[in-house]
Amino acid sequence: MNLSSRNTGIDLVKAFAILFVLSVHFFLKTEYYSTPLEGKNMYIQTLLRMSFLICVPLFIILTGYLQSNKKPTVDYFKKLMPVLIVYLFYSLVAILVRVYHFDEQKTVLEWLAEVTHFKANSYSWYVNMYIGLFLISPFLNILYKGLNSKRQKQLLILVLVVMTSLPDILNGKARGVLFVPDFWDQMYPLMYYFIGSYLKEYQFRIKKWIGTILLATVTLVEVWIEVHYAMGGKFRGMAGYYNSTLIVVHSVIFFLLFYDVHIKTRILSKFITFVSMLSLDIYLASNISDKIVYQYVFENIYVNQQQILFKAVPIVLSTFTIAFIMALLRYHILPTERLSTGKIKKKNNMKLGYT
Repeated sequence: MNLSSRNTGIDLVKAFAILFVLSVHFFLKTEYYSTPLEGKNMYIQTLLRMSFLICVPLFIILTGYLQSNKKPTVDYFKKLMPVLIVYLFYSLVAILVRVYHFDEQKTVLEWLAEVTHFKANSYSWYVNMYIGLFLISPFLNILYKGLNSKRQKQLLILVLVVMTSLPDILNGKARGVLFVPDFWDQMYPLMYYFIGSYLKEYQFRIKKWIGTILLATVTLVEVWIEVHYAMGGKFRGMAGYYNSTLIVVHSVIFFLLFYDVHIKTRILSKFITFVSMLSLDIYLASNISDKIVYQYVFENIYVNQQQILFKAVPIVLSTFTIAFIMALLRYHILPTERLSTGKIKKKNNMKLGYT
């Protein structure tokens, strides 16, 4: 594998993002959301949960960063084919696991509907979103490059932040009185895409110590908001989700901290590159590994949410390892990376920003 042409910082961000996906799923798959936020243990879990929530924003920023020069050509649109093939592959594997391991029974038409509705693999909502983002990316690039100045590009991003991000963090606060128009809030992938394009064009740098302090500060603010509004009860998500302004700031700071890192250790660089290349595979395969691992966890390990925190690292690493092995098998058995050009050949520098 030729590593000299790769940006190891971008690979590192993508590797972090996929690991964060599996880590944030730990809280989804256990009983974090039904356990009162009381005590140091649950505060630590909230800190970890908020730290990992930037996973999807990072992937969309990466998409804007890597796709910013793409043009609407036939060759470009053909590159969607590998994504669809990988999605169908893991949908089929997920169906087989659901039938033969979890004893789910559906008709052939019902399983087909699961695939077409992006439900056979329950993590494939991202593929559903990414297909549209991929198709519209060249036209977003035309819009972005048509702006005449840096100031206009900043205003574009600011408008998108107001439209898609402020509602998630402000609405529902001040005893329900505060409200920002939220009709467009689900357009947040466009906001992150343009942020990625902007960062690619202007190549901002941040001092690592300053970035670390800012990252810690915004994360602690998120934790304080969640603990404050929970008032000893269950998690309420008051700091927002993927499109929250706080998560936007959090994601950008993290991206700036790591995207320009150069990894000199060849073995580590090669591993991170492989994880980066196979991020979509690992993400979709983790739907299967999560089901198997967490079934075992609840049958053999789980006592309560406080206790399971101390098992979090081996649990997440277990589901990651299984998903990574599945990804490697798919990569070698069904090498789809060059199907869009009519040649089946492994490609060393995959530049899609998907998970």
